[in-house]
Amino acid sequence: PHVVGDVNIHEVCERVRLLISSEFPSGLEVQRDYDTSIPEFRGDREQLIQAVLNIVRNATEAMAEQIGAGSARLVLRTRIARQVTIGKQRYRLALELHVLDNGPGVPAELGETIFYPLVTARAGGTGLGLSIATRLVQLMGGEKIDLRSKPGQGSSFSFALPFEVR
Repeated sequence: PHVVGDVNIHEVCERVRLLISSEFPSGLEVQRDYDTSIPEFRGDREQLIQAVLNIVRNATEAMAEQIGAGSARLVLRTRIARQVTIGKQRYRLALELHVLDNGPGVPAELGETIFYPLVTARAGGTGLGLSIATRLVQLMGGEKIDLRSKPGQGSSFSFALPFEVR
């Protein structure tokens, strides 16, 4: 069910960080780069946790080699964006969440199709994690998840959610 309430984005990020840190107690460094001035906003906390967790799990699966070598790095970054257009609507303020990794990057041939259901670069992968994350972001008022990736240099997944300061 969709349960809307007050959400602190940093509590969401910390929940995801703790879950991933327990799955990978060694080999993965999770860095926090938070804008602590971000106020709470109205949203579905559990759906946001699931969306971020799906993105982070996708990154850790892609970084299996780096995790094994003890050199994997993941960054959770929060920012405020001003004067943002999401969909066809303009918002004065929006929350931006970035998940950056130092993995192998997304293969160029997958491009934006990586967000489609059943599309995966990983043998044995379901191809559902990022498509579910995209749908959850859309349910919370976001438009899409933005991907920036360079082969061998890591990836950045980010999305913006509109909110108004109370």
